[in-house]
Amino acid sequence: MASVELQNIHKAYGSVDIIKSCNLQVHEGEFIVLVGPSGCGKSTLLRCIAGLEPVSGGRLLVDGEDLTHAAPVERGVAMVFQSYALYPHMTVAQNIGFGLKIAGERKEAIAARVREVAALLHLDALLERKPKALSGGQRQRVAIGRALARKPRIFLFDEPLSNLDAALRAEMRVELAKLHQELGNTMIYVTHDQVEAMTLATRMVVMQAGVVEQVGTPLELFNRPATRFVAGFLGQPTMNFIRVQTSDCTAGRSRLLFAGDSCLDLDARVNPGAAQALEVGVRPEDCRLSCDAQALDLRIEVVEQLGSDTMVHGHLVDGQRMTLRLPGQARFKLGQQVGVSLVAERVILFDAQGRNLAPLEKPA
Repeated sequence: MASVELQNIHKAYGSVDIIKSCNLQVHEGEFIVLVGPSGCGKSTLLRCIAGLEPVSGGRLLVDGEDLTHAAPVERGVAMVFQSYALYPHMTVAQNIGFGLKIAGERKEAIAARVREVAALLHLDALLERKPKALSGGQRQRVAIGRALARKPRIFLFDEPLSNLDAALRAEMRVELAKLHQELGNTMIYVTHDQVEAMTLATRMVVMQAGVVEQVGTPLELFNRPATRFVAGFLGQPTMNFIRVQTSDCTAGRSRLLFAGDSCLDLDARVNPGAAQALEVGVRPEDCRLSCDAQALDLRIEVVEQLGSDTMVHGHLVDGQRMTLRLPGQARFKLGQQVGVSLVAERVILFDAQGRNLAPLEKPA
């Protein structure tokens, strides 16, 4: 196990900044997931940690040792790529042990380590097969096994499950989580899939345009997003954002007024008058059907029946889009108008710059 510290890491290609002053502390044994949309710089940052890309500025420390300019082999890292990158003419056993062979290990030591890794990854019966005789999930396990065989201090994963189908991705997520529990190694994982990030990470790093937006546990980021971007990126379906027409704060309560004379009363966690513009963020599962006169009016456009849940998509009186996630198999007609109330304690207020004005407390 090893700790990793990034101090003001900057990466640019010519005049184009890819990573902008990234600071991050990765503790021993953590499973850190870098997540964000395509092009946000997460894979580039991972390659900088691996030593495959030189940094343009800043320092990289591993266990307190400055390895900013060290060669990849000197960093004690092993990387699993999006493509399996297996040698087609080699068997599973030869692929797993190839790195050890290059390092000059004895045949007996290599064979013992290959058997150990194969048992851990349930590849025992496949050691004599060639990659073409393996399924996608089996090939990915071989690629992970090749990294494991070297006994690295740090594991780096660059979207390793993106080539698998949905069912196999779910299976491999469980296998990776179990592997981390068994090994306890420090792991840094890149994905654009929020489900992978939420289910695997001990802490998540949400990135946008080369900037770290927020770092925290999955539930901290889900419940208390620092910015509108983080709030909208996490959660499926995505969070609803509703513009506030006017706001008032009296007698310890905040009243938010929406188009169509709808309103919402909140505890005065923040003075709305301090912001030039406000936007309410509320997740689809935190919306309720209501007959209250103050409820939002939603005209239904699309209904998705998922069996356990019903997704209702529509628009408010001023055209703003809104999605509800209701339990069970609710029935609606297209064009039907319904009242919607918001669970006040789950509402998040964002200012004109997209900053969370009143982060939610951790749920009990």
